[in-house]
Amino acid sequence: MSMCPKFLIQISLLFSLAASAIVMVYSFMIGSIGGGIIGIIFFLISCCYAWAVWRRIPFAAANLNTGLTAVKKNWGVVLVAYVVTVVSFFYSVLWMTALAGVYNKEECVNGVCSSNVSWAYLFFMLLALFWTEQVLQNTVHVIIAGVVGTWWFSPEEASSCCSKGIMDSFIRATTTSFGSICFGSLLVAIIETLKTLVQSARADDDNGGCAAFLLCLVECLLNCLEGILEYFNKFAYIYVGLYGYSYLEAGKNVFTLFQQKGWTVIINDDLVSNTLSLFCLVIGLLAGAVGLIMNETNPSWFEGFQEAGMGVAFGFSFLIGIVISSIMLSLVDSSVNTVVVCFAEGPAEFEQNHPKLSSEMREAWMKVYPSECGF
Repeated sequence: MSMCPKFLIQISLLFSLAASAIVMVYSFMIGSIGGGIIGIIFFLISCCYAWAVWRRIPFAAANLNTGLTAVKKNWGVVLVAYVVTVVSFFYSVLWMTALAGVYNKEECVNGVCSSNVSWAYLFFMLLALFWTEQVLQNTVHVIIAGVVGTWWFSPEEASSCCSKGIMDSFIRATTTSFGSICFGSLLVAIIETLKTLVQSARADDDNGGCAAFLLCLVECLLNCLEGILEYFNKFAYIYVGLYGYSYLEAGKNVFTLFQQKGWTVIINDDLVSNTLSLFCLVIGLLAGAVGLIMNETNPSWFEGFQEAGMGVAFGFSFLIGIVISSIMLSLVDSSVNTVVVCFAEGPAEFEQNHPKLSSEMREAWMKVYPSECGF
């Protein structure tokens, strides 16, 4: 990926155009005029977006290359991410066991027993799940930000597998910055919990037309709030990892960053995220192909599924490929976003410590914004 980041970003942008065009053509082929019209609208919007951001690709590519370099220099963070993923898995198993216990609790009145679960039980159970998952995810994000920041400003402390920068970032994220991580994670977890309860209420057939409409509006509002807060947290936790700021202090710096470089940050993040998502999909498909080969060479492994063996082999391998690659690529995404913040905060240190990468990013910046002298 580090060999041709610009090409990969261009491919991901063209892939989104091709996907919207395929949906549009398919809708007309099956006779769905409304779907075809919507497809045309989305295709035109995608074309306008591609035209508008195409000139920004060199800068996004330079960011991606720098982020990849930081991760490769400190690839021990990959081990940290996979360990946290294992912890998350075992916590999910424990949570499901607890949830089964809550559902199996019976209340008996006058000899009549029922297993009705109150909304309070569900709220706090869901809150515990979402909060813990958010904390684990954001802890890794803060660790990555700290490691990349150390590599940026003091490369001698963050240039090996188990560098001092990795250990120091891990300690900060799990001690002095842990309160900030928990606070921001709680805000998102509350919204996710409320959204899940609203979705459960919408699935209830007893809701009338007016109630269903109101629940739909509430769900839409919660979705918007969740998206905004998660995007805000993505950059707030970079400041937490870089400087050890509190959550609220980091939030102020995020607002300043977006006031100065808002669209640059958003478009750069979107281009890189789309590229990583496409790369993750390709890895999943390749893993699925390996599953098909295994099914052909060792049919006894999937013979218990009879005619569905081929589909099970592909689906299981595809899922494994997606999970493994998404963990790895999420680190790259965090690293690239940290690079954007560091380039705004300390371009001089970058030039001093990493002159080759700095020259690449500065040249790309000047191609995109020739009238500006710097980031």
